[in-house]
Amino acid sequence: MTRTYKNLLAVLAVAALGAMATVHTVRVQAAESRYQLVENWVQFPPGVTKWGAATGVDVDARGNVYVFHRNESMPIMAFDRHGKFLRAWGQGMFKTTHFLRVDRSGNVWVTDRGDMQAFKFSADGKLLMTLGKKGVTGDNTSQDAFNGMSDLAVAKNGDVFIADGEGPNTRVVKFSKSGKFIKWWGGKGKDPGQFDVPHSIAIDSKGRVYVGDRSNNRIQIFDQSGKFLNQWTNFGTPWGLFIKGDLIYVVDGTANNCLLIASIKDGKILEKIEGLSNPTAVAVDSTDAIYVGEVNGANVKKFVKK
Repeated sequence: MTRTYKNLLAVLAVAALGAMATVHTVRVQAAESRYQLVENWVQFPPGVTKWGAATGVDVDARGNVYVFHRNESMPIMAFDRHGKFLRAWGQGMFKTTHFLRVDRSGNVWVTDRGDMQAFKFSADGKLLMTLGKKGVTGDNTSQDAFNGMSDLAVAKNGDVFIADGEGPNTRVVKFSKSGKFIKWWGGKGKDPGQFDVPHSIAIDSKGRVYVGDRSNNRIQIFDQSGKFLNQWTNFGTPWGLFIKGDLIYVVDGTANNCLLIASIKDGKILEKIEGLSNPTAVAVDSTDAIYVGEVNGANVKKFVKK
């Protein structure tokens, strides 16, 4: 088959996606596994014409996409895998939207960096739990107040790990499934187990906790009791983390403005998607489609394999 004929087939395949979606190839580090950018993948509801600064994105087991963005009327929005709008909620609830995570039960968690709170919702928007006190700050030793509320991760057993680090605090805080304080670890510094802006957090299939230690330009790895296991320093400035299977997806939202895809085994970078605009959050669905939330770009970009 000639290269020209292959290219023609690719064009026809793109056309089949419909008039609303267009696909562009973006540059990645591994040429044998290139990704394509799907533009206009989402159908906004009436009254919304564009994204606000998109700080959080995740997908559930059905492939539904949840986005947390800076839109006062619809801060949390849900779409199906084809981009069809499903529902929205959260009007007037948040001061500064930040990360969003979907747990194994399909519950939607979000963090409010402004009011220093984390919220757990059902998939249809019913509020189930709140961690933190609205507008109340606490230091690193506090059990019920935060001062750097950034990201969170939920373990298989329901324990909640909060990255309390985009502010004066520099720690990870662990809570039980019911919201009871268990412990915290960290503190300001560059030594293993210390942090300087622990901004994002994720848990792998073995239960290991990965923390994007942003201003220290590293990812630190711990067990769930806070014991330091390892660190990686080859991801630039890690703003957001996502783990799926044996891969970790890391957005570097500072100078490099890129997405790095690496092996969870050793941190070796396998691919690199460039040309992003202050990417903060990343999520991957069951088909390996990648969603990247951008703050300065005020966008949620979708990438699919060619």
